[in-house]
Amino acid sequence: MNDYALTIVRPLDVTDSILITSGGTANTNVPETDYSAWSSGTTYAAGARVILTSTHRIYESLQATNLNKNPVTESLWWIEVAPTNRWACLDASVSTGTSQADNIKYTFRPGTVINALAALNLKNATQLTITVTSDSFGVVYSKSIDLLSAPVSPAWWDWFYGVRRSRTQDVELDLPSYLDCTIVVEIDGGSDLFVGVLMMGQQRRFGVGIEYGARVGIQDYSRKEKNDFGDTVLIERAFAKRANFSLMVAKAETDALQDFLSDIRATNCLWIGSTEYEATTVFGWCKNFEILILYPEHSLCDLQLEGLT
Repeated sequence: MNDYALTIVRPLDVTDSILITSGGTANTNVPETDYSAWSSGTTYAAGARVILTSTHRIYESLQATNLNKNPVTESLWWIEVAPTNRWACLDASVSTGTSQADNIKYTFRPGTVINALAALNLKNATQLTITVTSDSFGVVYSKSIDLLSAPVSPAWWDWFYGVRRSRTQDVELDLPSYLDCTIVVEIDGGSDLFVGVLMMGQQRRFGVGIEYGARVGIQDYSRKEKNDFGDTVLIERAFAKRANFSLMVAKAETDALQDFLSDIRATNCLWIGSTEYEATTVFGWCKNFEILILYPEHSLCDLQLEGLT
């Protein structure tokens, strides 16, 4: 397909120490006020919802007269619903996301080397700005990415009248490696701005490129049903991206690839088959892989990737 190696980014687990300052202030403009914070002295009705800022999750009461029952430990009284809006884009799940009008901003202090960052499942976003600052060297990286919709064809008719395609993701693989860095991510957009996943991590690159013949697509979970009058009704549900790649790998990195794929077998990662095709970017896990030792100096690896809904 091209001369780019397969790139795999294992997401950094964003914790309080990465997002929240030593003084206890969160480095983001997204509030954590989805519901009132749980209080041991408040009696909750069935269906009432609360948040715990210690876990950054939303919980729903399962019973009436719910008093002094901790949502984390009392599973008969509470059910976990979702992450709070502030943390929804940081939980490495595409099915949840963070929404806020006009602007979303996060400041991270990773405490480790980061050289890749991605914003996935974007909706109504117009611009993404990334700034990396080193304690020792000041600003070492600053980049603004235009996310405005563009015509699918360069023809003049399409430019003025044709269908325009909005970008739903952006992946940056050129962040400089500084251990003492601070990363500021700012997304601008409309009144219903949304980001499904905001992730960063260290990239690993393998092989000499994905071979032609790569397969990409989706698994649709929508349903087709018949109502009482015999009409066919389509019920739209979520979908997940899928991809099948064949990768040529040098003999020297065959064992390293085997070890790395085994290590991340139950981990959601970002898989980038080619920077030329957005469709080959999948956020999910490796369902299956097989390495064929085909030549004296090269092996062939077949990957089956399953994206998240």
